[in-house]
Amino acid sequence: MPLHAIEITLTRSVEAVELKAAQQESALPMAAADDRKRLVVLVSAKNEGRAMRKIWKRLEEALPIDVLCSLFPGPDGKYLMSIPMNAELQERIRKCAAAERKTPEEYLQHAIAEALARDRSTRRAQLECSLNVLLRTYGPEEITGAAARRIGR
Repeated sequence: MPLHAIEITLTRSVEAVELKAAQQESALPMAAADDRKRLVVLVSAKNEGRAMRKIWKRLEEALPIDVLCSLFPGPDGKYLMSIPMNAELQERIRKCAAAERKTPEEYLQHAIAEALARDRSTRRAQLECSLNVLLRTYGPEEITGAAARRIGR
């Protein structure tokens, strides 16, 4: 069976002891980011959907999982996400999707794409604002030199 690399985003950082216990209990190889709020897990399964179900089954009680996401895009260029939802939320999504004549998956895909675009736009605006403040205080050469020193570390 093929191996699938899945990223786990946690609702909070986990302690090393908690992570080690989850790894031993699940028998899944994991690597944690420095902040221990994101993990990568290798899962043997027929497809990514089954890999994600396996992760939920083995780790749902052991770790505070927020979202699962494939680490690499599929043949269609898209990433597979698994987001836990209660019945009430699922029903609201179905109603909103039906109102827009979309499937729930299409509705969520569109909503996530819009949220990511808003986030990118907000980040760009914040960066522009910060640069304006810097340029009122420092010259372009000073800013460029400071950035080069920081990046070179």
